[in-house]
Amino acid sequence: MLLTLGMVALLLGGQQPCVSFFYEKTVLKKSMEYPFRVYVSKPAQKKSNQLKTKIIINKRKKEENEKKKSYYKNEFKSSPKYKMIEDIVEGYPYELPPISCEKEPFILLKNKIKGEHLKGYELPFGFIEPVKYEILKLIGKICDPFKPLCCYSLTPRLFISKLFSNKYKITYDEFCYKIEYKMTFYMPSYTELYKYEKELLWQQWIAVRNLKEVTPQTDIDDNNRVERILKEDEITLPIVMLKVNSEINNQGIHPSILRMFFNFLNVSKNEKGTEEENTLIRNYAFLKLETIKNKIKNRDYLEGIRPDYLYLMFKEIATKYYNDFNEKNFKKEYNDAINYNDIRQKIISQNSIYKKERKLFSEQTKKTLLKFYDIQLPSFFNEYCKKKKENYKLIQDKIGQMIQNKYKKRKQKRDNTTATTTTELAPVTQSETSSIGDEYAITTTTNEQTETKKKKKKKKKK
Repeated sequence: MLLTLGMVALLLGGQQPCVSFFYEKTVLKKSMEYPFRVYVSKPAQKKSNQLKTKIIINKRKKEENEKKKSYYKNEFKSSPKYKMIEDIVEGYPYELPPISCEKEPFILLKNKIKGEHLKGYELPFGFIEPVKYEILKLIGKICDPFKPLCCYSLTPRLFISKLFSNKYKITYDEFCYKIEYKMTFYMPSYTELYKYEKELLWQQWIAVRNLKEVTPQTDIDDNNRVERILKEDEITLPIVMLKVNSEINNQGIHPSILRMFFNFLNVSKNEKGTEEENTLIRNYAFLKLETIKNKIKNRDYLEGIRPDYLYLMFKEIATKYYNDFNEKNFKKEYNDAINYNDIRQKIISQNSIYKKERKLFSEQTKKTLLKFYDIQLPSFFNEYCKKKKENYKLIQDKIGQMIQNKYKKRKQKRDNTTATTTTELAPVTQSETSSIGDEYAITTTTNEQTETKKKKKKKKKK
């Protein structure tokens, strides 16, 4: 410090007041920067430094991820596939009918449908158009489930996470398997286009079984009961809804509508017969559904694609695919899958026949083998068996005697031990006390001698 002050004084021409002023200024600056110093322990300082480094690393990672996402989005938007999606989605902004729940009552078909007019084995007994009914099946599996009764609108993110799970691509067979077997059907909740079809299906299910619909509410007297006790002929509407959902889920979707939905999500415009025609890419399917969702005008906050909107989208395309469907070609392509149940039943029947034949064969073999043992045995063999039994009895007797001798020896030992204990506990006489005293004196002398010998040995070692 003195050297620096001297150098400054020389440079300023020997003016000392300037030097003191400069020094005071620097001291004031330092005091203003650190007015109160806090002394922290080393482990606390280490922890604070670690936290700072973690915060810095997390910030850098976030910035890198955001840059990657923005770059990926810009790159994808500039690609021709994204432009194809925008061109495809231009004709989709349909106007949905307004929901009018207050004007019309919900249940109108109660006690109007009878089992006499229903002919067939499955719902809907020909009362609904086939294309509309197949689209309803597809909508019930695609939309967001509200278990166990109904489903709401379709959110693309949830649907694609269920369909693709952790994969980037999916084949047509995997697509059909996921929709048919992994996704369950739930009746759409708020719809104007399927409003009466829902009620019709419920009433048909009740009418076929000759049941009576009853309110699920309990009587005034049954305050402690949650569910009402039903008779054999009674049923409630929530139970009917569950049963109808399970029955429609077991029916499955028509293959033409599955193909239509796969081609709808697939953006590739390659020639037929290529590998990319039967593969569906995750990003393109998600972006197509997301762009359609964003273009809907009368959409509520945080709402997806409504069931009515999906029906309006698929109606024209589904009718074309349904009319152009050829059963013969389908059977040729998927003969193994169609005849799976028949083949399985044949195998089971053949297996049962094989088991029966095997049982008969085993019984016959047993009978033939037993015939060999029906021969008369010689006389010396019977004598040999008698001698064997006698020897066996002798051996058993010897073993029994050995065991008895062991038990006798144990008893003798116990008796001897009890006798010795009784003699020790008996009263001591004067002669015995004198003998005991002499013995005690002898033992004390011997102990003293051994101790003296040990001390001498220790001294020698030192």
